[in-house]
Parts: sequence; C-alpha cells; structure tokens
Amino acid sequence: MPVRLPRFAATAGALALALTLGSVAPAGAQTASIDPSTLGLEDLEAIMEAVGSVPLGSAAGSLGSVGSADVPLDGEGSSQPLRNEPRPVDPNITESEFIEVERTSGDYEYWKVTSAAMKREVILEVVPSRVSDGPAPVLYMLDGVDAPEYNSGWNHQARIDNRLRNENVHVVVPTGAYASYYTDWEDADPVLGYNKWETFLAQELPGIVEERLDTNGKNAIGGISMGGQAAMHLAATYPETYQGVMSFSGYYSTMDALGYQTVRGTLETRGGNVENMWGPHRGERWEQNDTISHAEDLKGTRVFFSAGSNVAGPADFANYGGGVDFMNMVLGQLLEMGVLEGSKAFEKALDRAGVEHRVDYAETGFHNWPNFLKNFENGWDHIKPGLY
Repeated sequence: MPVRLPRFAATAGALALALTLGSVAPAGAQTASIDPSTLGLEDLEAIMEAVGSVPLGSAAGSLGSVGSADVPLDGEGSSQPLRNEPRPVDPNITESEFIEVERTSGDYEYWKVTSAAMKREVILEVVPSRVSDGPAPVLYMLDGVDAPEYNSGWNHQARIDNRLRNENVHVVVPTGAYASYYTDWEDADPVLGYNKWETFLAQELPGIVEERLDTNGKNAIGGISMGGQAAMHLAATYPETYQGVMSFSGYYSTMDALGYQTVRGTLETRGGNVENMWGPHRGERWEQNDTISHAEDLKGTRVFFSAGSNVAGPADFANYGGGVDFMNMVLGQLLEMGVLEGSKAFEKALDRAGVEHRVDYAETGFHNWPNFLKNFENGWDHIKPGLY
C-alpha cells in the first residue's frame, strides 16, 4: 500500500524550500541554508506535501525563465565528491583492445580494456552467460551518476548476476563514467576528465566483447537515471548495434528547461562544467542528444521504459532510513516527478512517430534503486524477443 503523508497546509516557507530543492535536481544534493534538524514533523510533512503538489510543467517553466543566469547551486552541501578520480589519458593508447581479466568474484569477471577514442583504460564488469544454450546476445547496462569502478549499482544494488542467472545472455557493465552521461564531450573537463563514451560504447566495445565471448550478433542496452537517458539515445542513434533498449527512470529531453537543469545540475554538483560536454545549451550537440526529437529512429527496436511517481511507498521509506534521510528523500521525490513528466512526453513522441514500445508507470516510487528494479523483469521480458 502507498504510504501517504498526513495532509498539512503547505506553508510559504515549505513551498519555497520545495522549489529550491527542485532547482538543485541531482540525487544527494542539499541546500546549505536549511538545517533539517531544526524542522518539526509538521514542517517535514508540509514540505513533502508541497513538493508533491507542484506541477512540474510550472516548475520547468520557472526554470526556463532563469535563462543564462541558471539556478544557483551554491552552498557547502551542493557538491558531491567523486568516488574515484577519472582514469588518466595515456597518449600511448592507440588501440581499443582487451588487456586482461584483472580478477574474478563469483560469476563476475573484471576486464581491463583500452579505448582508442578516450586514450585510457576502462574496467568492465562482465557476467558471461551461464546457460549452455549456444551463442548468446549481449546486454550492456549503464550505471547512474557516480558509476563506480569494480562495484557498479548493477552489481551491488541490482545483483544482476542473480536476476539473469537462468537467461542465455552475456552482461557487460562499463564502469568509471563519472557524471559523463556516457557521451562524447566537446572538451576535457578538469574534474570529470576526457570523455568519449559514446564512441567507446557503440563503436569500440562491441568488437572487443565479440572477440572474447560466444555471441549471436544481437545486442541490447539499458540503464538507470543518467544511464537510462544515455541508453535510449544510443539505441536511437545506433539501431544497427542495439536491437533492444530498457530505461528505468531516465529523462529523454535535453532541450527543455527541466532536462537542461537536470543535466547541468548532475555535472555541476560533481564539479564539472556543463559546457565542456555539449557546448552552450540549445546548440547542435544538445539537439543531437535530445531523444524526443529523434523518436522515429527507434522504429524496429524493442523499447521499454518506466517511471515512478510522487507518492512514497514502503520501499521508499526503507531506502531513506525510515524517512530519517529526509532531504535526500525529498530530492528523490522531485527527481522522479521530473522523470514521470518526461516519460509521458516521451511516450507521446513515440506514439506520434509510430514506434512500438512498452512503458510502465508505478503507483509509488521515488528516484532510487528499489523503484528502478521493480520494473526490471518487465523490461527484460519485453526486449528479449528481439535478441534471439
């Protein structure tokens, strides 16, 4: 059953906090001007109620009116340090190739490979098919914003090795793509490094994997949040490479105000400069990565995506320590509100383009792994007929 917070009249202060948090966007960001410990239960409930009642279209319009000034992301709590430093550029790397299996852990193999495009090493988490049923397709899964090496969310949160244990499919999870949107950047970033992830994923990596694993020539790609957005773009851009795509709580427009502020917030709270990625907003590179503008390119691809809601379920309260981690809970609610609105817009774009798809909307669920994973089996069941 959904857990609905008791209704309190939302105070002006609570609504102001809701909108302030809404402008920050990335998971984990906080506002230094608010001390949650000073807020009473009624204050917290009023804030949640205020957040849940804000129409995202109105919020997006307000963000859009800010223009080039953008929404300020000041304060000690607005920056989340990277878990690791991006791997350095090595000018001597000129080939994209398998180097070694660094180690194994259970069903996981940790591959070290190189990317000629990025001139760096990349660590892959690989779970080869454990079903003796001939060649298998490859499922590439992309992580969220922090994308840690050796311990991706698809490993420690999703336990994807167990989820797909009885399926004849190879799973490959690229790691170390910190706040990169898995895209080709215009310029190297002093904090987030030198990123040419799109070239690596779509043009270099499939050949490396096919040399090492017994594949049937079919591929699918998926992801959560930042990774879901990237997966949908890659599937639309390289239909010859990916026959299926599944995205859990992604956002599919880079051109609208909410999409821009979400992308910008994700990068800037990790210390990056958003213009190093695609240049000034509304430029050609931003439009190229706006999947809603290219929905027709997904024709013939098995497409699945999902979104949660602005209503908390028991799993949400458990995920945030029973509501103790309240600020991140509010941010998770805000993020998923944006995801829900963006998913509905994407659904309309697919319908207009005549693209067959499946979308699942959950009655509850904020922007967190329990919400992402509740739709995993439905997503896999939808895309796998295109892989065999």
